[in-house]
Amino acid sequence: MAEGPNRGKNPTSSTRMRIDTDPNTAITEFLTNCDDYQLFQLTKFYRDRLEQAIEEGVDGVSSLLTYERHFSGQEHRKVVDLVEKGNRADSSKLLLNLVMEKGSRARRVMWESFVKMHHVVPKLDKILQEIQELGPDPFDYMNIGRGLSEIPSHLKDVQQKHKETLRVQTETLRVNTILIKQKVKIFKLVSLYTELTVISTVRDRTLVEHELVARGRDHEEWRKKHLRRELEKIRTDQLFQSSFSRRKSKSGSSAAVSGVAGIGKTTMVQKIVYDWATGKIYPHFQFVFSFKFRELNAINCRINLRNLILDLYPYFGNILGELWKNPEGLLFIFDGLDEFKDSIDFTKIQRNTEPQCMCTDPEDRCKVSDIVHSLIQHKLLPGCSVLVTSRPTALHLLEKAEISVWAEIMGFVDTSIAEAPAHYYLHVDRHELQQSVC
Repeated sequence: MAEGPNRGKNPTSSTRMRIDTDPNTAITEFLTNCDDYQLFQLTKFYRDRLEQAIEEGVDGVSSLLTYERHFSGQEHRKVVDLVEKGNRADSSKLLLNLVMEKGSRARRVMWESFVKMHHVVPKLDKILQEIQELGPDPFDYMNIGRGLSEIPSHLKDVQQKHKETLRVQTETLRVNTILIKQKVKIFKLVSLYTELTVISTVRDRTLVEHELVARGRDHEEWRKKHLRRELEKIRTDQLFQSSFSRRKSKSGSSAAVSGVAGIGKTTMVQKIVYDWATGKIYPHFQFVFSFKFRELNAINCRINLRNLILDLYPYFGNILGELWKNPEGLLFIFDGLDEFKDSIDFTKIQRNTEPQCMCTDPEDRCKVSDIVHSLIQHKLLPGCSVLVTSRPTALHLLEKAEISVWAEIMGFVDTSIAEAPAHYYLHVDRHELQQSVC
């Protein structure tokens, strides 16, 4: 069957996921009813995660594809050679490249092998479970990010000015040192590379706070062990509009990133803003606005979102009203929830029934806490995206919030900022946060 751009956009009832049967039967039936283009969509959508997921069983998948005559003996040997050399990541990448080149039948056999082996491969099991949980029309979800309107021509100049302003603000990183003559060193942020690791279970808050100290040198060994089995890496450009970010509705998406003090949350935010400003990530976001909670503490009066933005970016002038018309193109970042002096509580039952606590209009004056609360809950500018960072000790404030991605910075691969790129490791739960929140 031809794999064209018009195929698979409106899946028939035969491809609707049946979640009331045995999981293996349901996913097998779903894959059987997928047409070739839909299977292509599925593979492309989950490809980054599949590369990680099949590392443990890549030789077995290759063997099945060779047995079914989709791989030649030479191609199988290349995959196995990489495994034997300890390069499982390269091996799984090669296998997926070969499968995508071979065509629809090879992809179908590959997915059939996933169903057979998912019980012994945790990351693969997680992906198959998520596909079942996407609902009756999973391909609607896989079209996320499509159909966003292009930025109007009269906003392109201010967008360019905004990007240039953010680039200048974020292109360097100031690092405190213990040197007497040079207490602060300045580095080019572009020399730092941010990498995140995501796992699917929410860990205990106390464990997160103390584990780095308690484990000491054992932490890196522990991280590598769990990374291979169940920890999934997630890049900063995958916090939104990816298979990691599972929105419960079309009203918008929110992500929460936690990490112990000094582990690099603010640097990560700076990298996200810099990468957006230089066109490397999130092209579907037309504008990004970044705030620090410790700076918001200085606001002691009611304020509206318009003035909150104009205080930092006065060049938007009177055109913010145009931005409100397309909230899907907006990303708001709030860094350091644990430093905020006011309370943002999502657990109060009466909160949604108290008008003074809910801000639904960007022109209305509200408390800063209510503006943040309403953006995260998608009551203000529904459709926009929000990123919040915090120490683990303050995450309980977000337990009842509408968060699509829960992530945790677990540490650096190399602690030497001057000599090596910095990497971040995150743990994530895309489901509702439990009481033992990390």
